[in-house]
Amino acid sequence: MENLVSIKDPLKTINENNIQYLNIFNHPSLVYGNTVKSDKVDFCKYNQEIQDEMKACGEYLDNAMQYHKASTCGNRIRFKSTSRRLVFKVELKRAYNYKNMVSWNSSGIEIFLIDTDGKYHNYSIIAPKEGYSIFAEQINIPPNSSVCIFLPNYNSILDMYIGFERGSRIKQLPYPKKNRKPILFYGNSTTQGASATKSGNSFPNIVSRKLNHDIINLSMITCCRGTQKTAEMIGDIDCEAIVIDYSRYAPNLEYLKNTHEAFYKKIREKHPDKKIIIMTTACFNNWKTYDAYDDVIIQTYENAVANGENTLLLNQKALFNRKDYDLIAIDIGHYTDYGMFKIAEKICELLNS
Repeated sequence: MENLVSIKDPLKTINENNIQYLNIFNHPSLVYGNTVKSDKVDFCKYNQEIQDEMKACGEYLDNAMQYHKASTCGNRIRFKSTSRRLVFKVELKRAYNYKNMVSWNSSGIEIFLIDTDGKYHNYSIIAPKEGYSIFAEQINIPPNSSVCIFLPNYNSILDMYIGFERGSRIKQLPYPKKNRKPILFYGNSTTQGASATKSGNSFPNIVSRKLNHDIINLSMITCCRGTQKTAEMIGDIDCEAIVIDYSRYAPNLEYLKNTHEAFYKKIREKHPDKKIIIMTTACFNNWKTYDAYDDVIIQTYENAVANGENTLLLNQKALFNRKDYDLIAIDIGHYTDYGMFKIAEKICELLNS
């Protein structure tokens, strides 16, 4: 790996002869997981109306929104190429790791190869050393590889080039036809990816791999407040199913009571027949604090079922034995890889039910 002062710097240890670069921002057809459709890649997840909602809630939420609105959690780059070598040149927004996680997750770029059966095989992961935000790295891949690259969960990409051998072919790698409408995730810091060991191991990303299915991950630390403008935006997205992990970021129980079911109902208005999975709190080792939150969430679910709606409940604490709590999360609720995989498996089961 080379650390760079500028992404335009010539590389010293990586041979760039016979390499032609593709600017990812100019090729939106290769990038998945965005809410904005245009001729340029835009990683910003939320429109100005929702940003203004967070600003009205105070400086703390406004700062979180501005800092994380373009985090690339859930974003993937997909292509098929005859090139035997890939050269990555990347400029990230932040040079340091995010709290409670390693750089392979917060700033890591994880590369998978996909076989003819749609199975994903971990191939490589790259991330800069702490203190650096501009870097270059190369990997060798088999010719005619189908590649899926999971982007950082807690960082933003300011600039990114992928180099291919000159004369090699590069083409789009769409999902199977029946899996092209995205599964939409809305949640908190855990759903964003904390504290997996690498970018591909957030539970939304695991679901995407297991089902070979497109996703959109709208999750964001601090800003998961179940607002009506957010519900309206979700309602306008054409999707296959929706997973709602809105719970612990409600500032208090009264706020959750006033917003949880209203948030769900606004989404349901726009998606009357879609499957919606509602998740209870992910809160372990100090779990009693949030029992009342779960009561509110379960009431939303029970009311939906009483109305004959296509709604399912994922009770996160019910998936685990208390003796396993130390293996599930690094604190009271941020999942380890073990916890991420267990949640992803249950979501896949519910989606296929």
